[in-house]
Amino acid sequence: MSPFYVFLAVLVPGIWGIQAVMLKFGIGQFPPVFMVGLRFLIMSLILLPFIGRIKHMLGPATLIALTQGVAHFALLYIGFKFSDVTSGMIVYQTNTIFTLLLGAIFLGETVSAFGALGTFICLLGVGLILGMPQEQTSISGLLIIATSAFMFAIGNTVVRKFGPFDPSGLNSYVSLIAFPCLLALSFATEDGQVDALFNASWPAWGALLYTALIGGVMAFILWYRLLSKFRVDKVSPYSLLMPFFSMIGSILILNESVTIYNCIGAVMTVFGIAIVQYGPTIAKKWRPQSPVTDNI
Repeated sequence: MSPFYVFLAVLVPGIWGIQAVMLKFGIGQFPPVFMVGLRFLIMSLILLPFIGRIKHMLGPATLIALTQGVAHFALLYIGFKFSDVTSGMIVYQTNTIFTLLLGAIFLGETVSAFGALGTFICLLGVGLILGMPQEQTSISGLLIIATSAFMFAIGNTVVRKFGPFDPSGLNSYVSLIAFPCLLALSFATEDGQVDALFNASWPAWGALLYTALIGGVMAFILWYRLLSKFRVDKVSPYSLLMPFFSMIGSILILNESVTIYNCIGAVMTVFGIAIVQYGPTIAKKWRPQSPVTDNI
């Protein structure tokens, strides 16, 4: 990768990491499910020209929209209302572990020794966060975020089962299905939506636009641009930087405190996920090759 593409590969997880910080600004003034409904409404308007790219796969795409779009994001935004950014983002990384386990159960994929070891280390890191929560964080909030990660993993499993999908078409369809469902859910379970529309501050509106335009559209386009130009194993390791950007952003922007347990839990969680994702590849590269002999 040239320095420019390395910059982009670091920029995208940086955008997604800071998105969790922006989310905290928004849900302080918007009801959380209402905010994510508005996010998808904005995204659907921008991505509508791509909707035709998904027309032959509407059944699986609808399931993805209901799991990754509606359930995943509704739970994620609700969970962050009761969690600090750092702890929430660390717990959210369990979506990789859930994807691994669901793939083994429903797709017949084999869990390697690296997968089992990485899962164990990751769960230890998450367990440390759950066992030593910060004062402004409730265990229930973190468990809601973990459930959100599980719903995201269900969507990943559907993608792997029925894909590949056109990325822009899928994102457009998910947004189009998600926003009316989320807004209906918001008006059925929340209040204060109209008041928020008229009285939310500029920082809150900026947070909403950031999550929709920067995190939801721009970062998505950049990430798939990188994946189209370079191998997955060259690009995806950069996604492990996301929790650390969230941690830095929460300290600098939200003035949140980060405990030693947060730091240890973050390192253990990301290290475990790295073992799951890249352990077999690294081991294969370093495995000594058998000498080749000519048959005479």
